[in-house]
Amino acid sequence: MLAASGSYDFLTTFLPFVILIGFWLFVMRNARTRVPTQYQPLVDKLEEIRAELERLRRAVEERQPEEQRFGFRS
Repeated sequence: MLAASGSYDFLTTFLPFVILIGFWLFVMRNARTRVPTQYQPLVDKLEEIRAELERLRRAVEERQPEEQRFGFRS
Protein backbone atom coordinates (compact mmCIF):
# COMPACT_ATOMS: atom_id res chain seq x y z
CA MET A 1 0.00 0.00 0.00
CA LEU A 2 2.89 2.35 0.69
CA ALA A 3 4.33 1.99 -2.82
CA ALA A 4 0.97 2.77 -4.38
CA SER A 5 0.60 5.83 -2.20
CA GLY A 6 4.06 7.12 -3.18
CA SER A 7 3.45 6.72 -6.88
CA TYR A 8 0.04 8.38 -6.52
CA ASP A 9 1.64 11.36 -4.76
CA PHE A 10 4.29 11.57 -7.46
CA LEU A 11 1.62 11.44 -10.18
CA THR A 12 -0.60 14.07 -8.59
CA THR A 13 2.38 16.34 -7.94
CA PHE A 14 3.97 16.40 -11.39
CA LEU A 15 1.11 15.59 -13.76
CA PRO A 16 -0.36 19.14 -13.71
CA PHE A 17 3.06 20.57 -14.64
CA VAL A 18 3.49 18.07 -17.46
CA ILE A 19 0.04 18.91 -18.81
CA LEU A 20 0.72 22.66 -18.49
CA ILE A 21 4.06 22.41 -20.32
CA GLY A 22 2.48 20.26 -23.06
CA PHE A 23 -0.35 22.74 -23.52
CA TRP A 24 2.10 25.66 -23.60
CA LEU A 25 4.20 23.97 -26.29
CA PHE A 26 1.07 23.22 -28.32
CA VAL A 27 -0.13 26.85 -28.14
CA MET A 28 3.30 28.30 -28.98
CA ARG A 29 3.72 26.01 -31.99
CA ASN A 30 0.31 27.01 -33.34
CA ALA A 31 0.90 30.71 -32.66
CA ARG A 32 4.29 30.63 -34.39
CA THR A 33 2.83 29.20 -37.59
CA ARG A 34 -0.11 31.64 -37.58
CA VAL A 35 1.74 34.95 -37.00
CA PRO A 36 3.15 35.62 -40.49
CA THR A 37 -0.23 35.24 -42.18
CA GLN A 38 -1.95 37.61 -39.74
CA TYR A 39 0.52 40.46 -40.10
CA GLN A 40 1.23 40.22 -43.83
CA PRO A 41 -1.39 42.85 -44.84
CA LEU A 42 0.08 45.22 -42.25
CA VAL A 43 3.61 44.67 -43.57
CA ASP A 44 2.42 45.22 -47.14
CA LYS A 45 0.71 48.49 -46.19
CA LEU A 46 3.80 49.71 -44.33
CA GLU A 47 5.91 48.94 -47.40
CA GLU A 48 3.51 50.98 -49.56
CA ILE A 49 3.75 53.89 -47.12
CA ARG A 50 7.56 53.69 -47.12
CA ALA A 51 7.66 53.71 -50.93
CA GLU A 52 5.31 56.70 -51.07
CA LEU A 53 7.40 58.64 -48.55
CA GLU A 54 10.53 57.92 -50.59
CA ARG A 55 8.78 59.15 -53.75
CA LEU A 56 7.68 62.34 -51.99
CA ARG A 57 11.20 62.95 -50.62
CA ARG A 58 12.66 62.67 -54.11
CA ALA A 59 10.02 65.01 -55.54
CA VAL A 60 10.76 67.65 -52.90
CA GLU A 61 14.52 67.36 -53.49
CA GLU A 62 14.06 67.88 -57.23
CA ARG A 63 12.04 71.08 -56.69
CA GLN A 64 14.38 72.76 -54.22
CA PRO A 65 17.74 74.24 -55.18
CA GLU A 66 20.74 72.80 -53.33
CA GLU A 67 21.20 75.80 -51.00
CA GLN A 68 17.56 75.70 -49.81
CA ARG A 69 17.62 72.04 -48.77
CA PHE A 70 17.48 71.27 -45.11
CA GLY A 71 17.92 68.24 -42.88
CA PHE A 72 20.26 65.32 -43.22
CA ARG A 73 20.95 63.59 -46.47
CA SER A 74 20.78 59.84 -46.64
